[in-house]
Amino acid sequence: MAFCIKEKQFVDAGYTAVENKFFLNFMPDAPDKCTAVYLLGLALTNSDGDDNRCETIALKLNISVEEVIDAFRYWEELGLVTLIDSPSQVLYHSLRDGTGTLKKIKPSKYAKFSKEIQSVIEGRMITVNEYNEYYTFLEETTFSPEALVYVAKYCAELKGNSISYQYILTVARNQLVKGATTLAAVSENLNSQQKYDADLRIVFKALGSQRNVDYSDRVNYEKWIKDFGFSLDVITAVAKTCKSGGMSRLDAKLSEFYRKGALSLKEIEDYETEKNRLFDLARGLTKSIGVYYERLDSVVEEYIVPWLRRGYDDETLLAIAKYCFKSGIRTLNGVASIIDKLYKNGVVNLTSLDNYFAMLADIDEKIRVVLTKCGLDRRTTANDRLLYKTWTETWNMPLELINYAAELAAGTASPIAYMNRILSDYKQNGIVTVEQAKSHKNDAKSASTATRAIIGNDLERRHYTDEQLNALFTVLDETED
Repeated sequence: MAFCIKEKQFVDAGYTAVENKFFLNFMPDAPDKCTAVYLLGLALTNSDGDDNRCETIALKLNISVEEVIDAFRYWEELGLVTLIDSPSQVLYHSLRDGTGTLKKIKPSKYAKFSKEIQSVIEGRMITVNEYNEYYTFLEETTFSPEALVYVAKYCAELKGNSISYQYILTVARNQLVKGATTLAAVSENLNSQQKYDADLRIVFKALGSQRNVDYSDRVNYEKWIKDFGFSLDVITAVAKTCKSGGMSRLDAKLSEFYRKGALSLKEIEDYETEKNRLFDLARGLTKSIGVYYERLDSVVEEYIVPWLRRGYDDETLLAIAKYCFKSGIRTLNGVASIIDKLYKNGVVNLTSLDNYFAMLADIDEKIRVVLTKCGLDRRTTANDRLLYKTWTETWNMPLELINYAAELAAGTASPIAYMNRILSDYKQNGIVTVEQAKSHKNDAKSASTATRAIIGNDLERRHYTDEQLNALFTVLDETED
C-alpha cells in the first residue's frame, strides 16, 4: 500500500505539481526539514511502487522515521495533509480555497525568530501550534523575540531538547513579571540565578535529593533569599524536615513561616511548638465531644485560635467541651454557641466557669423549690428557667413572693401558667411583698377565666402564618438573650 497518496482533485500530469499557494503562503515560514518532507512525499504520490514508503523519505533526507512523521504532523496542523491510521498513509490535499488555515498572526513577521528558536531546539521539530503559542506570547507582551530565543536556549541546556514549550513560556513569563523583557535583562537574570546552584546543592543534600538543579529550584531559592529573607542555614535546617516532600514541601513550609513572621531558627522553633500545642488542643477538644477530623487545620483556624484570642485557655476549653458532651451538644458549632454565651457573661477561665455553673445550679435549686410548692415533681425545663428569669430579672419579683404565688397555684390544672398570671397581676399593681399580696383583693381564678375567654376570642379572630410565627419566636429568642 502506497504511503503517500493524493485526492482526486490533485491534478497529475506526469510531473510533481506544487501549487503556488504552498510557495507563497506556507514554505517561507516552514522549517527546512518540513518543507523537504512535504515536497518529497508529494513526489512519491505519483508512485505505487515499493519506494513509496515512510522509510524512503527518511533515508533520502537522512533523518529518522519519527522526524518524518513529525514533519507531516506539522503540515496536518495547517490542513495540507491528513494522517490516516496514525499513520499508515498520508493524504495530500489540494490547496483550494478554505484548505490550509493560516495562522491569525502572520508567521513571516517572526521568520527570523522561528528559524533561531528551531536551531536551539535541535532534538525535535517545533509544531505549528507551538509556534503559534510563541507568536501569541510575543504579540501580547513586550518580550523581545531575541529574549525568548535566549530563554529557549537556556531551558534546552537545562532540561535537554525534549523541553516543552509550556516550560519555556513559564520561564519567560517569570522574567516578564520581574520586568525583564530584553535580551540583556533576561540573560543577566538567568545567568545570575546560576550563582544559587552551589547553595541549592547544599539544600538538596539536606533534602536527600540527588537530582540536578532546575530553573524552578533557582526561582524558589531566589524567592526564599530575596523576598522572604531566609538565610541558607535556616533553609537547610527546614529542608532536613522535608525529606518526604522534597522541594514542594520545603517551599510550602517556608511560605508558612514567612506568613507567620518566623524567619529565624528560634522563631520557627517557637512557632512549631505553639502550632503543635494548638493541634493537640484541637484533637483533645474534638475527642471530648465525640467527633473526628482527619485534618485539624480548619478546626484550629476557625475555632481554637479565635477562642484563645478571647482569653480562654486550654484547660477551660476542654472543660467546656466535656460539659457540652454531657449536655448532648456534640458539634463544634454547638460548642461555639455555648462559648459565645459564656463570653457574654464574662466566663473565660476555670474559676469563672465553676462560679457560673454554681450560680446556674443555685438557680435550678430555687426553681426546684418553686416547682415543689406548685405540686410538681419533675426536672427543671428550659421554659421554667426562662419564666424564672422573667420573674426575677425583668419583673423584679422577690423569691418570697414567687414562692407565695407557687403555693396559691398548687392544685390548679396548670400551676406554672396560673402562678405566672398571678405574678403578672402583682407586677401591674406594684405588689412586691407577701404582705401586700395577701391583702390584695384578687380572684386569680376569675381573672384566669376572663383571660382565657379573651384569648380564646382573639384566637378565633386571628390566624398567624408560619412566617409570622417564626418572626414572633425570633423576637422571643432575641428578648431571651
